Amino acid sequence: MLVPPNMGSSRRFRAPLCALVLLSPVASGAVVNPEEYRGRPISQIRFEPATQPLPAEQLRKILPIDAKMPLDPTKIRAAIKALYATGRFSDVAIEAQPATGGGVTVLIRTVDQWFIGPVEVHGKVKAPPNRGQLASATRLELGQPYEEDSLQKAVSSIENLLKRNGLYHANVDSQVTRDDQHQQVALTFIVDSGKRSRLETPEITGNPGMPVDKVAAATKYKGWFRWKLATSENVQAGERNVEKKYEKQDRLTAAVILKGREYDAENDRVKPKLEVNGGPKVKITAEGAKVSKGKLKKYVPVFDQGTVNRDLLVLGARNLRDYFQSNGYFEVTVDFHNENQGPDLEKIVYTVTPGTRHKLVHVDIKGNRYFQTDALRERMFLQPAGFLYLRHGRYSEGFAKSDENAISALYKANGFRDVQVDIRTIDNYKGKKNAVGAEVTVTEGPQYFVDSFKITGINEQDAAALAGRLASVSGQPFSEANVGVDRDYLLSHYQSIGYPDIIFDWKMTDAAEPHHVNVEYIIDEGERRYVRDLLLSGMHITRQRLVRPLIDMKSGDPLSWTEMGRMQQGLYNLGVFDKVDMAIQNPGGTEPDKYVVYHLQEGHRYSIAVGAGAEFARFGGSQTSLNNPGGATGFAPRGSFDISRLNLWGLGHTLSLKTAYSTLDRRASLTYYAPRYKNVEGRNITVTGLYDDERDVLTFSARRYQSSAQLSQKISKATQALFRFSYTVATVNSGTLKIEPLLIPLLSQPDHTGMLSASLIQDRRDDPLNAHRGIYNTLDFGVSDRVFGSTRNFTRFLGRNSYYHRLGQHFVLASNTEFGWIAQFAIPNGVERAQAIPLPERFFGGGSTSMRGFPDNQAGPRDLVTGFPIGGNALLFHSTEFRFPLIGNNIDGVFFHDMGNVYSSLGNISFSYHQSDITNFDYMVHAAGFGIRYRTPLGPIRVDLAYSLNPPTFNGLKGSYQDLLFGTAPAVRQSVSHFQFFFSIGQAF
Repeated sequence: MLVPPNMGSSRRFRAPLCALVLLSPVASGAVVNPEEYRGRPISQIRFEPATQPLPAEQLRKILPIDAKMPLDPTKIRAAIKALYATGRFSDVAIEAQPATGGGVTVLIRTVDQWFIGPVEVHGKVKAPPNRGQLASATRLELGQPYEEDSLQKAVSSIENLLKRNGLYHANVDSQVTRDDQHQQVALTFIVDSGKRSRLETPEITGNPGMPVDKVAAATKYKGWFRWKLATSENVQAGERNVEKKYEKQDRLTAAVILKGREYDAENDRVKPKLEVNGGPKVKITAEGAKVSKGKLKKYVPVFDQGTVNRDLLVLGARNLRDYFQSNGYFEVTVDFHNENQGPDLEKIVYTVTPGTRHKLVHVDIKGNRYFQTDALRERMFLQPAGFLYLRHGRYSEGFAKSDENAISALYKANGFRDVQVDIRTIDNYKGKKNAVGAEVTVTEGPQYFVDSFKITGINEQDAAALAGRLASVSGQPFSEANVGVDRDYLLSHYQSIGYPDIIFDWKMTDAAEPHHVNVEYIIDEGERRYVRDLLLSGMHITRQRLVRPLIDMKSGDPLSWTEMGRMQQGLYNLGVFDKVDMAIQNPGGTEPDKYVVYHLQEGHRYSIAVGAGAEFARFGGSQTSLNNPGGATGFAPRGSFDISRLNLWGLGHTLSLKTAYSTLDRRASLTYYAPRYKNVEGRNITVTGLYDDERDVLTFSARRYQSSAQLSQKISKATQALFRFSYTVATVNSGTLKIEPLLIPLLSQPDHTGMLSASLIQDRRDDPLNAHRGIYNTLDFGVSDRVFGSTRNFTRFLGRNSYYHRLGQHFVLASNTEFGWIAQFAIPNGVERAQAIPLPERFFGGGSTSMRGFPDNQAGPRDLVTGFPIGGNALLFHSTEFRFPLIGNNIDGVFFHDMGNVYSSLGNISFSYHQSDITNFDYMVHAAGFGIRYRTPLGPIRVDLAYSLNPPTFNGLKGSYQDLLFGTAPAVRQSVSHFQFFFSIGQAF
């Protein structure tokens, strides 16, 4: 509260609680009746301080008083309330001072209200808790009013959170930086976590029902060698461990409550205080049918809720009934009873009478005229039995009720307000014993329509423009669901153009024509709000030039939550911020112009990832042996290590080192990634250096050194274009090259390839990891020429089309086609066309992702002496898969057929089924098989078993690499095995 410097010279109106006090002292200091000043004209209105947080024009609109108006205490009170309502002032006092000519000068003294700006945590922070959790603990919300005592409360909250995580030696300091122009305070908390304390034996109180030392041991607060750290997670884990111990003893109602923590400063130990009440043993069993304990835990909620009451037991009986009905026991009855066998044992027995097992063979829908039958089936749980899936169908009373409600809701949303849906079962359907049919009868009733529609509360032009986007307009079906859709649209629309306080109401009356209604939407727009300015904070490393293109909102724009959310999402998409807080400063104030505040929390600058895996298939073989040119069963462990430096230069760029090591391939790449080139969304530049030691082709091992630069441009949500130039140096280890000795000098020469290429990618799959519908297309074309430093001139084309089509609700038909072609041109003199393309640049194919009738990279032409694959200049593969549910919800099955091969040239592509002779590999190989997919968050784990119908036969050798060079290796006729198997992660395509 401001106090005037001289109480004897002024008249003061004070309103800490919007109350008014009018004092009129004279020179002697006596107080006279204020009524004698009522009605005097206001000569002048002045503010102190002269600079106010609101523009003068807004203040004039807010105040109900003005110069030349008679002084009215009622209007003075209204002025104080109006100033407080803006939210910009923490205190307002008004004084009336005598002016010349018998008038009054009104002096308004104000104290600005401060608002919470960026809240950051710096210093030496040991997680847990992390910096974000510490900042959240302050409960200081961006844009909200700031009170002076909030700072100490925030410090106390941080200290309490640190102590709950064992950091009793932590030190918390705070800094407050005030932005006078925007009435905003920046709060920085400097935290030094210090040493973390360790736990000790907990204190157990209550009625545990077992020895206290056993309860304490059950917490597992002590590890193998010493006590665990006193983090909140470890303390809570101890509570859960005790609960699990009681659960194993069937004490399902046991309660474990953390009552507090006691810190022993002398020994730096934390003693958790647990109140434990064991409760009686509760045994839940089932009789009459076999129900595993796991199923009882899943369907009887007593296990989850930790209490026993009749409602939970009834719900358990209902769940068990639905479970048995869904497995074909449609006439099952489930009841329960309690058997108290002493003060420490309560037995609950569910009695299950399953009855005869049935099969739901048919679901008939009749009475529907407005909707097609397929549209209704898509919304139903009830399903007839299938050949592989739901062998007894899916039926339960709960499912039937849900289907009735779903179909009714669909009809009501389209104007059928009186619709009735009834589902009944038919035993011995069509005379088949234990066969059940379900009959869904829809009584649609009349359809209601909107006869007249109008929007009131806004001008006619706006109403006409909005009506075209609404569902409840004249001539359309009427339903409350459509009104709800319109309400959401109107609220979103008005809030997006600066009306945050819009109020929507509606009413309906019967029209003259039967089954027609009149609909009226009543809108109160409220006052329109505008952006005063945008305040951005938190960028310590990130540069303004990265962020500014995403900030489209400017002073004077309508205050739009839609636009604010779009900018927030754009900032997240940069990938450099862990958190983007967004708020309106002074959200409750009546001021028309608002500050929009964004506080950005920059992410960690380094990212490290370590991975491990393995591949098990027929790909093995020795690098020094001529045996097994068709591959042998092998196990390939894999490991990877990646490290990335993020937000490089503060521009969102990334420098990444990725390494992978396995028995098949050893790779390291260094990549520089620059997103949003020229501030264009979806336009990115990537520069990469690659080292690759290839060993997955048994014919040879090669080292590849590659540098490349790529520009990618997102054309649409589903389509992306890539343009790149790469330069590759590949050296083949002649000591591993298992081909005719006369060709080794030629094909082991170093390969230099400079290639300019472009790619087009179109991805319309619903799920890239496990697609059920959509398409995936890729086209890649490149040119290698001596102009680019290449040793050979050729063009390379590779195209792929994947197609996914859902059959019914559970089956998927998927197909994948790949076509590739390498065309030589300007072949040097003395080089045969067949040898013009270096080995590392040829197509190699076959394996788990292309053609499962071959081991990895075993398709196509082979060396006529050794039998090892030498790659080709064309490829054509086609795969078809029929995917279906197999066991439960997570295990699927796949029948597949693969066909194709790698060919020596484009002109030699052949669909011939038979291999014409032992030296001809240009024919179509076919394979059929069965696979299993187990769903995981990383993609399905895949096992495929394939049988090659017509694998190639070829001439090979036995012996070592030295035998090859000296010509002493005996010739042996060989063939690729008919049986192939693959184990990996991810679908084949």
